[in-house]
Amino acid sequence: MEAITDTASNAWTSTKRALSSAPPNDAYLRWDAQGVEQLVPDEETKTEKVAEIMNRMQRHNFDQHRHAYRATHVKSQGIVKGTLTVPSDLPRHLAQGLFAIPGSYPVCARYANEPVFLQSDTVPGPRGMGLKVFNCPKSEPRITDDAGNNEESNTQDFLFNNAPMLELTDIDTTLDIMALREKHFDNPIALSAATKLRTDALKQNAPGMLPNTNIISHGMYTQSAFRFGDYYGHLALFPILDEQTNPKSSTQSVSSSDPHNVLKDWLFDYFNHQPAKYEFKIQLGTDPAHHPTEDASIVWDEATAPYQTIGYIEFPVQNSFDHERRVFWEDHMRLDPWRGLEAHRPLGSVNRVRRGVYARSTKQRDELNARESYDIQHVDEIP
Repeated sequence: MEAITDTASNAWTSTKRALSSAPPNDAYLRWDAQGVEQLVPDEETKTEKVAEIMNRMQRHNFDQHRHAYRATHVKSQGIVKGTLTVPSDLPRHLAQGLFAIPGSYPVCARYANEPVFLQSDTVPGPRGMGLKVFNCPKSEPRITDDAGNNEESNTQDFLFNNAPMLELTDIDTTLDIMALREKHFDNPIALSAATKLRTDALKQNAPGMLPNTNIISHGMYTQSAFRFGDYYGHLALFPILDEQTNPKSSTQSVSSSDPHNVLKDWLFDYFNHQPAKYEFKIQLGTDPAHHPTEDASIVWDEATAPYQTIGYIEFPVQNSFDHERRVFWEDHMRLDPWRGLEAHRPLGSVNRVRRGVYARSTKQRDELNARESYDIQHVDEIP
């Protein structure tokens, strides 16, 4: 039965590819080609407004809990250490940036709920993963700030969610939606009603339709585009061990009677007995009309941008909810792809907004918690 399903799927993909007007799948476009990025009018002003709204929501969380959290992905579900392996036989178009240097790299990852508030796990919604890679070559150029400066570091951050598209779409939609989230911060029902009045109502309510299942079974997506050496693309992680993808994990759904922290409990139970492994993949863009960076709500069609493997991430058996590690991550870890390798520069207006928001979010969190976030340089610094 599985073979028949695969054959039908391949036939459908081939048909879509034949009917598409996109360039050939291997006509990879340079990341800096005309049309890949398009600046938005008043982008700096709009970014500042988004950052201010996010700071106010952080303050709202602080007023409720007397602790400042990140601007999004507030609730930790698990933090694990592992290894990224970059194969030695990648073809040239995939041997780019960090992935041009084969070998093993220490990593640490945090699973979390996406919302800006501490949400019960019984409520469906996006789940995310923040990944920090260590021991990146210092010889690789790093992204500079507006003054042309960059910080010496040996890390690279990647941020993922369990949906391949981002409903925030672009900078203007992000500003609108964040204003609504702030207005209805304490009333999710009113927020849902407000988004249902929008012309993009289906898109804005899509996150609530995600399956509320064991996070260990989820694929994870960057949603927005990134430079990939000479080219640009969307990155993703796909679970590949049977223990992650079998029905017990993939169909283990949260019920309304489950504990508020059930996703954390399931992750803890999983990592207490089994390792996890993900295939690291990328879709490479060939044409902004088919593979845009400025609209993060568009899922790139795999018929015209198939996923290609660039590495593997493995997490061994461990305590995924060690409290010392959790507190260290929440109070001291700084994750920001804009502080990474130039070869993996974030692209598109949603990512350009993040450049301003992340810095402001970190600053306020540190001030309210009387703590200092910094760029961890060695995985052993993390408990």
